[in-house]
Amino acid sequence: MTGTLKASAHRRAFRKLASPDALAEVAGDGQASSADKVFRGVVRGLYDGRYVPGQRLVEADLTRNFKVSRGSVREALNRLTAEGIVALNLHRGAHIRSLTRDEAFEIMDLLEVLIGLSARLAAQRIDQPGHRALLQGCISALADHERRAQFFEFVRARNAFYKALLQISGSNELKRVLTSVQVNLIRIQSRTFETGSGREKMRLEDYRAITAAVLAGDGRKAEAAARRHVKHVRELLSRLPRQTYPAAETD
Repeated sequence: MTGTLKASAHRRAFRKLASPDALAEVAGDGQASSADKVFRGVVRGLYDGRYVPGQRLVEADLTRNFKVSRGSVREALNRLTAEGIVALNLHRGAHIRSLTRDEAFEIMDLLEVLIGLSARLAAQRIDQPGHRALLQGCISALADHERRAQFFEFVRARNAFYKALLQISGSNELKRVLTSVQVNLIRIQSRTFETGSGREKMRLEDYRAITAAVLAGDGRKAEAAARRHVKHVRELLSRLPRQTYPAAETD
């Protein structure tokens, strides 16, 4: 019975973080505005394959598809641009941003430091009420979705894991900086070359190592495990075909 109660607590903790907003931080709770609908729809569409890096976003199409006004579409595009998901070009208009190889590696360098710090801080605060259940719920969900091989659900579970580390860390400033780093675009651009490779299994082992160190309250070991995980991902990116990333654009 005790095990059942713990499992239920873990699932409840995970569901708090595995909402549609797990893919992108959207300000505000409660009823979504029309602009929120477009914003979230585009981000979700990236993972569903409806939108791809480099694809143009035509206002008239978005207005029709999401059944919102042009003003809401423009607000959403401005927010997507501010988040680094969309790029605005004088000649091309709005389009999903495509990262160059150098940009992708710069993001990974930042993530290594930031995720490492979040893991270390989380380990220092793991004994506060609810923190263990939250992290254990996230790692259980990751393992479950990895077995089912459901890409979008695995992504949601993975994002919930990172959000749990941030929440447990207690650092609002770290959360602000880390959620502004556009790692989603790296995942989308590399997805075509990663499917069926078994890399999710390798990453799950990394997540388990991070979780074990955080639950043990070992900040040094947690940071090392998190940084090692990001280095693994960076190594995988370095082996992807060159066509994964476009050449730098010139104005």
